[in-house]
Amino acid sequence: MWSGEICVRIAENDDDEAAMRLDQLISGLGIDCATQGADLESIRVCDVTEDSRTAVPGSLFIARAGTKDQGLRYVEPAIECGAVAVLTERGGAGRIELPMRSKVAVLECDDPIVTTAQIAERFYGGAASALMIAGVTGTNGKTTITHLSHQLIEGAGVRCGLIGTVEIDDGRERSRAAMTTPPALELSRTLATMREHDCRAVVMEVSSHALDQHRTGAIAFDAAAFTNLTGDHLDYHLTLDHYRRSKARLFSSLKPDGVAAIVGDDESTQIMVDACTKGARVIRCGPESTKDAWVRIEDESIEGTDVVLHTPGGDFHARVPIFGAYNALNTLQSVLMAQAVLGKLGVSDADQQSAIEKTLPKLTLPMGRLEHCETSDDDITVLVDFAHTDDALRSALSGVRRVLPGGAKLWCVFGCGGNRDQTKRPRMGAAVAEFADHVVVSSDNPRTESPSDIITMVLSGIDQAQREHVRVQPDRARAIHDSIIDARPGDVILIAGKGHETEQILPDAMGGTRTIHFDDREHAKLALRERRLRAKEGEAERAGAS
Repeated sequence: MWSGEICVRIAENDDDEAAMRLDQLISGLGIDCATQGADLESIRVCDVTEDSRTAVPGSLFIARAGTKDQGLRYVEPAIECGAVAVLTERGGAGRIELPMRSKVAVLECDDPIVTTAQIAERFYGGAASALMIAGVTGTNGKTTITHLSHQLIEGAGVRCGLIGTVEIDDGRERSRAAMTTPPALELSRTLATMREHDCRAVVMEVSSHALDQHRTGAIAFDAAAFTNLTGDHLDYHLTLDHYRRSKARLFSSLKPDGVAAIVGDDESTQIMVDACTKGARVIRCGPESTKDAWVRIEDESIEGTDVVLHTPGGDFHARVPIFGAYNALNTLQSVLMAQAVLGKLGVSDADQQSAIEKTLPKLTLPMGRLEHCETSDDDITVLVDFAHTDDALRSALSGVRRVLPGGAKLWCVFGCGGNRDQTKRPRMGAAVAEFADHVVVSSDNPRTESPSDIITMVLSGIDQAQREHVRVQPDRARAIHDSIIDARPGDVILIAGKGHETEQILPDAMGGTRTIHFDDREHAKLALRERRLRAKEGEAERAGAS
């Protein structure tokens, strides 16, 4: 963020590209000035913000309505911090009382959300148009596909940025992500940083929330992938149709020469296909050989999978170090995204083929996606995964069961988040009970809800006849510990729901929430260490007795 001193200097220098004339910044965007006599040519903008606390001299403050608050409440603090212009919705200017002698320009537009994305892209130098951008959407699989695509593109010698749930890679540094898809201003700023760091492409997760809120409204995508759509986020979207239509916006944002890799044959799939920009190439993909692109699993174990990938750009026979039918399909879509990006960057088909073939055996899953916690000294397998919907749990558990060692039992420790879509809770319980031999129902992020109430809803989806294999332990740390200690040698434990997350959000005594540090992987490793120590103590006792 610019300091106030720097902003003042920029405002005084007409030739400095870091500041823009206000009239140029808003030209052609359907923005009107409600301040009589304002000289927009003389106003220099060196920063754009939606947060009054970050406003500095030279800022354009976006005062729009959010999901929880109204931006007009913060106009005065923004002006006090040095904002030189305010943008609000049509009719909003009449509700703004400017301080005496203020020279702030008040601007109005029909849709501040869409306009913010357009302003951001313009302010940050059109970074999106200078990069090849691939977007991935769907209920499950977004994080895996973006990470695998990122590795495949970089394997071809192309510097590629990454934006997603787990992390952001700007071409030089990696940082933890605050949300799946950043707000428009932050997104454009991040893309500009990637461009400065010599990235030529970026792969990003695009959430339904982001699409509905037009965070990517100023971006034209070169490639897009759709994974699936199952029941989730209905606390936000309210209906499945709204959820679908929000996802479909990604495909209407494709360039006319863009590529769409779409999985499935259901109603949701067709909506994505129908939404594609005219001229864009649609590649239907799946496990069947009747698709434009398909994957066949020839052999698999918990160490990896032998696959055949058929794509319009060529076939690949590889052993990838990941397992699960859904991950085989994720790999296929990742190859398609990489081919689309590399092709548009002018990489020859032969060079693409060679680079992808070399990279496939070295692929790694992102943090918290079937992440191993055990070591070679352990006699059980412990996996941490982000699966937090019934479909994701079913995919992960069925994938593990396919490679389960003979005689071993499959455990699943899971919970369901509070203050989120409640309709999926019984379905999650049913999915786990279908595949796991030992079901351990615990807490995820209960937030303001009672953990026991959430657990009751999860249990309602489990048939009474299956309850003898079900444990209830609201304390997630205890649930992880006890499962690992009680498992038999050879068993596999899947700890699901939080994946890469390192915090747990719990209810407090005042009806709010409190956040504590909590990492499933840390708790799993502590319990595994205790299990090893117990085993050694048992061996010592037996040796002494003999």
